[in-house]
Amino acid sequence: MAALDADVVVVGAGPGGCAAGLAALRVRRDARVLLLDRAPCGRDKVCGDPVGPRARQTLAALGAGTGVRHEEEVSRFRLVSASGRSVSGAVSTPGFVVLRRILDARLLDAAVAAGAQFHRATVAAVPTGASDVVVTLRGGGTVRAAVVIGADGANSVVRCSIGEPPSRDAHLALAVRGYADRPQDLRELLIRWHPVAHGIAYAWAFPTADGHMNVGYGAPVSAVTGGRKQLESAFALLLENVLDTSGVRFTGHHLPLSPGRPRAASGRVLLVGDAAGLVNPLSGEGIFYALESGRLAGAAALSSRPDTGYREHLAQRFGRHHRDTAFAARLLRPVSVEATIHAARNDDPVLRQILDLALGDGSLSARDIVRFTRSWIAPRRRTP
Repeated sequence: MAALDADVVVVGAGPGGCAAGLAALRVRRDARVLLLDRAPCGRDKVCGDPVGPRARQTLAALGAGTGVRHEEEVSRFRLVSASGRSVSGAVSTPGFVVLRRILDARLLDAAVAAGAQFHRATVAAVPTGASDVVVTLRGGGTVRAAVVIGADGANSVVRCSIGEPPSRDAHLALAVRGYADRPQDLRELLIRWHPVAHGIAYAWAFPTADGHMNVGYGAPVSAVTGGRKQLESAFALLLENVLDTSGVRFTGHHLPLSPGRPRAASGRVLLVGDAAGLVNPLSGEGIFYALESGRLAGAAALSSRPDTGYREHLAQRFGRHHRDTAFAARLLRPVSVEATIHAARNDDPVLRQILDLALGDGSLSARDIVRFTRSWIAPRRRTP
């Protein structure tokens, strides 16, 4: 590809990258925005596929909230502890479950329609200068831009180019994902927690609009000693009474959890989504983080101080949430999961708080902790 000049080059055309492109074009409609991705549009991506209510709000703010089919919407959740105790409920604003190859294609179409350009190319390096960034492409060619946004996933080339190392095992999870036939009566997002060494893992089953279930299992890397087979066996054990787990073919993927996130910005280079280590440590959810960080990065990219502006906006948006999710993740043990499920069964606000903390941008106040404690202790006192 011949050398191209752009105001903003976005490396990675997934949710975070497309959100960044859309946000930049909403700030300045004539901005030259170039999206680069090594994979073709419509490629598969290992993911749970749910897009929660908060993510849906971000899509609407970007002008990309249309096109959701009614059958893709899901509003009910069921959370199950290791002992089998469960709680279910619904959110007021439904999310939806859509295959990533479909979601990514919709977002890329929206970005291109807004004025972005898309090129399939593999980025080799991102050397920065005083006034611009030169993106070197594998196979030859360069792209010179005022700002580069790295949205190129957990193994980000952009992240490495600014001297940020990959996430350490202490801040990594490993997940496997596959697809199974959906039982007729299963139309809710199901998560079942599982005690493992050094913490908690969980299995999931999320209904898709095409009659299947997105299923999988994720655990801290430190707890995985038997490789993918260990994860697949744990998944089958946890969900064998829920659906037919035989014949499910799995694909694996690392998740860089947000307590180990790197610098989000360095000079004229900004990181979003998985490249910035933005994955919820309680749930493994990353689409909302990708969309929202992409929106913030795209808006900051055209400012006079993109790095400072992006860091400040990211801290304002997620600072307290990241602190509270990191705190909650350290307390995530079998006894605390049992207590949480028990409390949520007796107090709807507790369930909503759990969902917002794990799937959105929720935080914990002193009142939340008191309400949680009271709703857990009171039923135990009434038990004969």
